[in-house]
Amino acid sequence: MKRWFVLALTSILALTAMATPLETRADTRTDARTDARNDRQSRAPAPAQPRPIIVDHTAIALFDRIPDRYIRAARELRMIYFDKSVGANIDSGLDCLQYPSANAAPVGCKRPDPVTGQSTGLVASIKYDRSRWRYQWWPQRGCGAWYELVSCFIAQAGPIAAQYDVLSFQFSYGEVGAGSTIADKSAGFFANNKAVNDIYDYEAFAARYPGKQFILWTTSLSRGVGTAESTDFNNQMRAYARANNKILFDVADIEAHDPAGKPCFDNRDGVRYCEPNNPTKCENFPDDKFDYPAICPNYTTEMNAGHLNSMGKVRLAKAFWVLMAQVAGWTP
Repeated sequence: MKRWFVLALTSILALTAMATPLETRADTRTDARTDARNDRQSRAPAPAQPRPIIVDHTAIALFDRIPDRYIRAARELRMIYFDKSVGANIDSGLDCLQYPSANAAPVGCKRPDPVTGQSTGLVASIKYDRSRWRYQWWPQRGCGAWYELVSCFIAQAGPIAAQYDVLSFQFSYGEVGAGSTIADKSAGFFANNKAVNDIYDYEAFAARYPGKQFILWTTSLSRGVGTAESTDFNNQMRAYARANNKILFDVADIEAHDPAGKPCFDNRDGVRYCEPNNPTKCENFPDDKFDYPAICPNYTTEMNAGHLNSMGKVRLAKAFWVLMAQVAGWTP
């Protein structure tokens, strides 16, 4: 009996000795996981403060650096923008990028820079699928003046906002010609004038859709616009976007810098420039002594207007991908 008791006690002690290290190791693993988690939390950066997203001519070099996961995230965003003819040019440029290869893209995507003869730099791939991104022309009636475009955007975007993640519109060079009130301090887009729809009405509309992203744009430009009004308005837009942590597609800055980053100015500079394939069609306006940023001859073949050629639309399309990747979360 005594011998049996001793054997049983010995067995119990042995089992206890075996169990204790296992339990200790389990507790140690649990503590290690907790410590690691606490350590990660203590080292994790504080939540990022709101910041503006500004895509201008300096951002185009980022196009080739967009990580594939942000390309995928950007193309999943449902996006719509309202614009006129230059918006259609950008839309065409986005199509150029989504061909299986540059060789497969049509000639309209690849005509060389009319000034330098250099390639458009087209990089086409099916990964740049923009099928969820929609361009919408303005209704033909009641959407002419700049303040009417604000009203038209609110009226057109409201009923379909639930269908999209990202919404925006652009003023064209037609709204910033000489004599426009768009940059007026008491009656312009940033003036809080109750007589017309302006940035305050736009922001009130955007506030109704807190889950959506709204993109601001600077205007398109032409060879003749460059004006005081376009320059003032676009500077106001840049200042507003930076001060209020907005998303800004700075089309005017992109158009007004050539591929080497040199600024371009309006055609009233006394410098003769002729269309490469039409030497009789030239701009040769007297110098008015004012240098207003305007679209570079590299990006349009028009003497006074500003519709985009192959180089221009591919360049704007690349910039738009950089913008959308950042909207999707990329922080280059």
